[in-house]
Amino acid sequence: MELIHYARYFLSLAELGVILAVAIAGFWGAIQVIRTRDDAFMVIDRSKQNWMLLLGGAAVAALLLGTMGLSLAWIAAAVIVGIYWQDIRPAVRDVLDNSSDW
Repeated sequence: MELIHYARYFLSLAELGVILAVAIAGFWGAIQVIRTRDDAFMVIDRSKQNWMLLLGGAAVAALLLGTMGLSLAWIAAAVIVGIYWQDIRPAVRDVLDNSSDW
């Protein structure tokens, strides 16, 4: 019985670690969006304001709702943050890297 208790404790700590990682990645992504030029987002046909709000909201939702036990909130936040880091950020980086070649 004690083994089950330790296993549940470990899983709850692991879940908290993932929630914190999602929140940190969301906040860091929002800061990067704020610091990025507007025209870089226009080139990739995305809205800077939308991604700023999505990432900030995802980070807050992961911290507030995820730690309250609402698993769906931090999972949705993880999806939003993952899309930014895997799709939007590389596209913006390519635009910014290619703009210096002119």
